[in-house]
Amino acid sequence: MIRWGAPHLLWLLVAVPALAAAMIAGAWLRRRSLARLADAELVPRLTDSRSPRLALLKNACLLAGLAFLIVAAARPQWGEKLQVYKGRGIDVVVALDASRSMLATDIIPNRLTKAKSQISALLDNLSTDRVGIVSFAGEAQVMCPLTPDVEAAKLFLGIIDPDNMPKPGTNIQKAIEAAVSTFDPEAETSRALVLVTDGESLDGDLNAAVRLAATEGIHIYAIGVGTPQGSTIPEASANGGTSYKKDEQGKIVVSRLAEQQLLVMAKLTDGRYFRSETINLNNLIAALDQLQKHPIGGGEYVEYEEHFQAFLAVAFALLFLGLFLSDRKRGWFPEWSARVAKWRARFAGAAAITLGFALAGATLAASASDARADVGSSMRKGLALERAGKYPQALEAYQQALVLEPDNERIHYNMGRALYQMDRPNDAVDHFKLGLLTKSAKLRERGLYNMGNCAYRAQQLDDAIGFYSQALLLDPGDTHAKENLELCLKKKSESPQKPDSTQKNPQQQPQQQPETQQAQPTSAQKGAIPKDQANRMLQALQSKERENLKKQPKPPEAKNAGGKDW
Repeated sequence: MIRWGAPHLLWLLVAVPALAAAMIAGAWLRRRSLARLADAELVPRLTDSRSPRLALLKNACLLAGLAFLIVAAARPQWGEKLQVYKGRGIDVVVALDASRSMLATDIIPNRLTKAKSQISALLDNLSTDRVGIVSFAGEAQVMCPLTPDVEAAKLFLGIIDPDNMPKPGTNIQKAIEAAVSTFDPEAETSRALVLVTDGESLDGDLNAAVRLAATEGIHIYAIGVGTPQGSTIPEASANGGTSYKKDEQGKIVVSRLAEQQLLVMAKLTDGRYFRSETINLNNLIAALDQLQKHPIGGGEYVEYEEHFQAFLAVAFALLFLGLFLSDRKRGWFPEWSARVAKWRARFAGAAAITLGFALAGATLAASASDARADVGSSMRKGLALERAGKYPQALEAYQQALVLEPDNERIHYNMGRALYQMDRPNDAVDHFKLGLLTKSAKLRERGLYNMGNCAYRAQQLDDAIGFYSQALLLDPGDTHAKENLELCLKKKSESPQKPDSTQKNPQQQPQQQPETQQAQPTSAQKGAIPKDQANRMLQALQSKERENLKKQPKPPEAKNAGGKDW
């Protein structure tokens, strides 16, 4: 028994007899017109080169080819076979921030609407995975448990709104805990949490949440929604207009993207961080595809064998004959020979036109590529400006690169170096810390060394000693770190009561470390300590630091944000 994959297309077969009737009517009208134009005895002489049989064969091929083409499009099927399938994928939970700050308009039309559209596009590419939806503000709630039905999960995005949340505020810890509860502890699938938020965590303990995610083997892929410049938070006023959110002191709240903690969370769980305004969903999907896939679901189904191929081949053959077969007695395919000659004459001109369009397209593509802010070009520009001593301009170039790749540790390291040269050590330390998230031991050692420089410049000798010590643990052969460590210990021994405040104008300051080569030896090398002595000093410092940590009281528990409901 024949089964049709698209039976509704069979209705098109009605057009075949209709077209045949139109051909017959056209032939009759042509003969009638000839009879009017010439004498009946002259008509056979005028049309003696035309063969009625070839004309009939030509039309029959066209009609038959059309019929076979329609039958092939309807996909005839016969023969059954049982198919067994096993799905493979990962478990993905999307946690969407539904706090008031997501209504900020620094991203058009607002952060929440933009996030929903991006999540919907992401879910369309996760058809082989199980997905779940979590919404959170001050509390988190599971909107959709893990399901392979992506379309069902997308339905819950529309009802996520700050007005529907039971508690205002922002608590990322609750979101991570809700996501952990959604995953099946018995399943062996890879787990990913796509955290879509502006990063302003007003409540909860992020460190505890990240430790929980790492313990459960959950990879956090954070998407920061918003801009570093931030925006006010609109809200409806009592008179029906629009006002802006204010804090307890009556000041208008400006909500900004807090991406540093999102970046740290992603790196600590072997995930990635993206900015919503510059995200390429293909990069996120590719990162998720790198996780190890495991069997998800499965089943059996009956598959019918397709047989449209034979009908399609016959249709093409008949249509070819009908199009190129001549109804003249002088040859079967004279039109084909004439057309080949015309195509050969036109080929040179067409090739020239095609080449022109190709060159124009290449030129446009090159100009568009030059216009785009490329990460590599921005980095090279920043390095060139930094070597020329133009540190503010270098910082701007690095910031352009950071917009495109906010989780690139080397960009943060370069920004920290430029900020240090601009005499902004505290800001430099923040970026050097993010640079420490890299897997490159060399870059971590350079970051710790420069953090020691920043701490020394800020007259924080204890911190400087710690940073230089950690840098030497990664690279015991770093002579500059040894010199600077010895200098800090000497200064601290000279002023034991106030080590961080008495040295207002130090005579000798650690030098900034270039990126690609070691700094040249300075006068401090005259008193440089040998390698074995530096190792003994580091061991003494480590034992002393452990003793100090044991004596330190436990830090007080973090308090709630208290009244911050955005």
